[in-house]
Amino acid sequence: MSGETIFALDIGTRSITGVIMQETTKGLEILAAEQREHQNRAMIDGQIHDIEQVAESIKLIKDKLENKLGQTLKQAAVAAAGRALKTTRLNVSADIPELREIHRDDILRLELQAVQEAQSRLANEEDTQTAESLNYHCVGYSVVYYELDGYKIGSLYSQKGRNMSVEVIATFLPRVVVDSLFAALQMAGLEMASLTLEPIAASAVVVPPSMRQLNIALVDIGAGTSDIAITDDGSIAGYGMVPVAGDEITEMISEVYLLDFNTAERIKRSLQDNSDLSFTDVLGIEHTVSAREVLDIVGESVQVLTKQISDKIIELNGKTPQAVICIGGGSLTPLLKDVLADNLGLTRQRVAVRGREAISEVFGTQELMGPEAVTPIGIAVTAYEHKGLGFAKVMVNDRQIRLFEVNRGTVADALLAAGISMRKTQPRLGMALTLTVNGDLKIIKGGRGKPAVIRLNGEDVTIDVPVKHNDIIEFVEARDGENARGHIYDLVPHIFALNISVNSEPFVINPVITMNGKPASYHEELVDNARIVHYLPRTVTEVLEIAGCADFGEDCCIYINERLVDSMAEVNDGDDITLESAAEPITLSTEPDIAAGEAQSTVMPQRTYAAEPTAAAELTAAAEREETADPAGEEESKVTGCTVVTVNDEMVEIPGEDAILTDVLTRTNLQLRPPETGMRLELKVNGTPAEFTTPLKNGDNVLLEWK
Repeated sequence: MSGETIFALDIGTRSITGVIMQETTKGLEILAAEQREHQNRAMIDGQIHDIEQVAESIKLIKDKLENKLGQTLKQAAVAAAGRALKTTRLNVSADIPELREIHRDDILRLELQAVQEAQSRLANEEDTQTAESLNYHCVGYSVVYYELDGYKIGSLYSQKGRNMSVEVIATFLPRVVVDSLFAALQMAGLEMASLTLEPIAASAVVVPPSMRQLNIALVDIGAGTSDIAITDDGSIAGYGMVPVAGDEITEMISEVYLLDFNTAERIKRSLQDNSDLSFTDVLGIEHTVSAREVLDIVGESVQVLTKQISDKIIELNGKTPQAVICIGGGSLTPLLKDVLADNLGLTRQRVAVRGREAISEVFGTQELMGPEAVTPIGIAVTAYEHKGLGFAKVMVNDRQIRLFEVNRGTVADALLAAGISMRKTQPRLGMALTLTVNGDLKIIKGGRGKPAVIRLNGEDVTIDVPVKHNDIIEFVEARDGENARGHIYDLVPHIFALNISVNSEPFVINPVITMNGKPASYHEELVDNARIVHYLPRTVTEVLEIAGCADFGEDCCIYINERLVDSMAEVNDGDDITLESAAEPITLSTEPDIAAGEAQSTVMPQRTYAAEPTAAAELTAAAEREETADPAGEEESKVTGCTVVTVNDEMVEIPGEDAILTDVLTRTNLQLRPPETGMRLELKVNGTPAEFTTPLKNGDNVLLEWK
């Protein structure tokens, strides 16, 4: 680095100072310096308001320094006011698809997603009406911790789990601050070599690391703002700012004596001479006043200024510091140093104004002296030590991006600077469908989607690849997977209908299919969290209900293929059912029962299928039998005999003496639908696992529980 030249610019509210510094065998030498005051108020409170006027001043300084040195200046190191710095802390999490191994670009994507959300939150906090996350440049972030499945972990790399999260602290500068500096430099024919913060630059030379074990407040009092840096325990412990400084005193003099701003500024700077002051106000009236008179007038403003500074120091430090160092042109304001000491409760010897003489490691031209020299020299030193933020210009989708060379300087950083969401770099899986079919959990997965296309200078790359000046990035965002879709026929097999006859009348018994308790067809589209129940009615009771003959009496004899059976007998394809009544013959209805008709579904192509009733089918059948039961018949059963059992600590009576487990389902408060997807009904009789057809006897203890 020997012989390297640095051009540093301190673009302040009241003036601009340029410094040329070079590293020599003796150390850092100031080769030349130039200073120029703004002709009008081109800057207010550290923010550029008139870019053209500021650019003109920068160019004049640049031209003078080039003439002195005989060389062309192309780049400049600059600083932003400390008031612009914003810090946000945020935690984000992401699911890990299919429990796969975590890669490095997954971690980087997660970190930058946190940065982007912090950026968006910061914008919303600043102005909910005009919030735009791209109003802020990220100038750095650090990871606080990672978590895997809710547990903190040192590194996510190569781990496996269901969910990962990260907490970051991200630091931002408002885009208007950075962009106005870029624009002014560009108009003056310069590029930005590096960017730092003014309090960082000043503390680098006035409070070096060897002094930072002391609790010291550094106050850079300019014209529009007073920047504060606190040192303690060997490091910079905090930064702050108050939006008042030397201009407050100038404006008071201007208001009292009816003076233009420049005349009032000249009077303020002459107060230290303690001589009489002569001036002409805006009405053309000439005045001659003593310095003491003016000091008495500005005393109140000095008190207000120092009170705000001392309050901010206490807020940042939590207590009164051991000492205060004041720099900047505003620190020369009469009375300020002593009043600040009084407000902080320090002796006046513990508050000092320091200038060029406090910087021991820098030598050279004496053109730049006093407390206003500290910040421009600090900017140059910071640039030399590479503690500022460098820049690279890259193109992202034909748009030029100024990329802070911070942290990694990767493709991901460039995408972040371009405002491209990290969520768009990876496709999201399409939403799955989760259903139950006869109580069994079924999942239909969504589509995987298509990953983002990222090319660096024409070659496919990942987001963690480094970038350099003038690189070209092409980005095509990821395409999310399609949400899962399906129809009932995807989950329910084709079932043969039963072709039977009742008293020689032919009937077709179709399979019953319901979705969420409503009749459904094979071709009906599935909905998420649906409960599908399907079964083929097989008992005599079910078949006769569908055939429209549900009112057969107790004295009716039932025959299947001329064999006497009971009402719970199973019916098979081709069976002939005959009903005979001793009282009177039963006339079959040729019109199917309305309720039964609604439950019938479309007859599908013939295919042999046989299955035992599942939990859902048994529950549905039990519910239907309960609804169609004859109350009179039930009362009669109680007279002729019943089975008494305990179900979930509740006494239950079941008509008849040949009860089975299914008979208790509709006689309890048990919820017949699974409370949660994937649950199954556990059946136990006297502590032993049971089936729906398990016989019951008096005194049995039944346990029904969804698990």
